[in-house]
Amino acid sequence: MSVSRNNASELQLLSSRRLLIVLQTVIVAVLAGVAVPAQAVCTGPATLAAKIKAHPTAENYAKLGDWFGSQKQFPCAAAALKSAVRLAPKSASLNYLLGLAYYESENFGDALQPLQRSVAIDGTALKPHLLLASVFTHLAQPQDAANEWSAALKIDATNSMALHALSRTLVEMKQYPTEIDLLHDAKLDEALAVDLAIAYTSTAAYDDAIRTLNTALDASPGSVPVSNALVTVYLKNAQTDLAERVAEKCYKAHPDDHSAQVSYMRTLVYNGDWGPARPLAKQLMTEDPNAFDTLYLAGILERQDGDLAAARDHLTQALKLNPSLANLRYNLGATLDRLHDPADGVTQLQQALALGDKDPEVHFELANALRATGQTDAAAKEMVEYQSAVQLKQNTVLAGAKAAEAEVNLEKGDFKKAADLYSEAFAATPQNALLGYKYAMALDKANDLDGEHDVLVKVVAIDPQIALAQNQLGYLDSRRGDNTAAEKHFMLAVEAAPGFTQAWISLAATLGMESKFPQAQQAVANALRLEPDNAQARQLSHDLQAAQSQPSHN
Repeated sequence: MSVSRNNASELQLLSSRRLLIVLQTVIVAVLAGVAVPAQAVCTGPATLAAKIKAHPTAENYAKLGDWFGSQKQFPCAAAALKSAVRLAPKSASLNYLLGLAYYESENFGDALQPLQRSVAIDGTALKPHLLLASVFTHLAQPQDAANEWSAALKIDATNSMALHALSRTLVEMKQYPTEIDLLHDAKLDEALAVDLAIAYTSTAAYDDAIRTLNTALDASPGSVPVSNALVTVYLKNAQTDLAERVAEKCYKAHPDDHSAQVSYMRTLVYNGDWGPARPLAKQLMTEDPNAFDTLYLAGILERQDGDLAAARDHLTQALKLNPSLANLRYNLGATLDRLHDPADGVTQLQQALALGDKDPEVHFELANALRATGQTDAAAKEMVEYQSAVQLKQNTVLAGAKAAEAEVNLEKGDFKKAADLYSEAFAATPQNALLGYKYAMALDKANDLDGEHDVLVKVVAIDPQIALAQNQLGYLDSRRGDNTAAEKHFMLAVEAAPGFTQAWISLAATLGMESKFPQAQQAVANALRLEPDNAQARQLSHDLQAAQSQPSHN
C-alpha cells in the first residue's frame, strides 16, 4: 500500500445560489386504490374499478394509477401504487413510480424508501437515481444527493441535469477539490464555469478561476453571471482596475440589470472612482432604494461627498440588513464621529476591527473617535496599531507583486526562481498561510522536499484548517517513513474537510501500513461514501480486507 499525492490548491469565495432541481421526467403510471389521505377523493374510471374488483393485480392497480397520474391526482396515485408494490415488491419500476408519486405530492420522506428499493433492485436505471438525488436534496441530505448524482453520471456521463446538480451540491458543501476534479476537464457552460471558478477561488487558485471565467466570457460575451463572478475574483485578487473594466462593459451591455448595476457600482466605490459612481447611485436609489447594496454603496458615496446625515441614515439602514459586514461598520463609525457622535463611532469602529477589517484607516479613525471621548491612552495605542497596519499593507502590496512574478515563472517552468520569489513574498507577510502554501508547492515543483516540509509546518501552524497543506504534509511524512506523523496530518486534513476523498484514502492507506485495520476500513468506507466508484478506494478496500485476513493478523 502507498499513500497517494494530491497536488491541488487551497481555500474560499463567493455567494452561493439556491439549488433548483427540475426533474425532466413525465409520470407514466401513478395509481390509486387503498389507504388514501382523508382529504383526497379518489374516483377513477368505472372500467378500471371493475377490473381491480375482479382481478386486484399489480398490473391493474398500475393502470388505474396511470389514470390518476394523468389527472395529477398524485396522493391517489401514490395510494394505488402502494397497493401495486405490495403485490409486486421486487418490481424496480413500480417502486420508482411510487417514489415519483410521493415526490409529486411533495411527500419527500415517504418517497425515500421506494426509490432506494428501486435502485437496489436495478441500479442501472437512470431516472431512479435522478429522482432519489432530488429527494435527498429536499430532505437536506446533500452528501447522499451527491452520491446519487454521481451514480447517475456513471450511467450517463452526458446527463446535464446530474452534472449541474452535482456541481452545485459540491460547491454548497464546500467540497472544492472534488468539484475541481469533476469539472476541470468538462465542457463548461456559464453555470458550470461559475461553479468551477468558485472552487478555484476558494482554494486560492485565482489564476485558474480567472482563466475559466474569461474562457466562458469569450464563449458568452453578454453573460451577466459570468461577468459578475469575474469581477468578484478580480477584486479578491486585488486586480481592481480589471474588475472595474469588466463590470463597466457588462453594465453598458445590460444597463437595466440590477446585479450588473451593483457589480459596477461596487468596483467604482472600491477604486474611489466617484464621478461615474454618482449617477449610478442615483439610478440604484430610484430603482431599488431599500436593497442592501443600494443603501451600503450610496452611504459610502455620500460620506465621500460630505453628505454625512444621508450617509448615516443609509448606512444605518444597511446595517439592519447585514450587521456582519466589517467595512459597513467602519464607514458608519467614521461618519458618526464626523457628526459629533464619537461614542457610537467608537462602538462601530471597534466592531469593524472585531469583524476582521485590517485596513489601517480603521485604526486611524478609531484613534480620532477615542480622543474625542477623552480616552487618550487608548487613542495612542490605536495610532501605534495604525502605523503597524500601514507597514503591513505595504508589505502585502510587495508580497502580491512578488507572488504575481512567481506565477509567471511557474508558467515558464522556472520553479527555482518561482520558489525564491514566493520566499520573498512569504517573508514579507509571514502570517499569510495561503501564500505559504503556494511557496511550498513551488518548492515541491523544484524538488526541494525538505524545504517544502519546513514551509508546510509553518503553514499549518498559522492555519491548521488548510486541508491540502495537512494532506501534503502527510504525504511527505509518509515518504520519510514517519507513519505516525503522516496519520496525524491526514486525520487533520479530513477533520478540516470531511469531503476530501483523497485525504480519506491516504489516511486509510497509512492506517493499513500501521496494521490498524478497523480504522483503515472505516476511513476507506468514508472515501467510498463520498465517491462510490473511486477505483483507488475500491482497490484499497480490497487490499485491506486481504491484509486483515492473513493469519498473522488474527
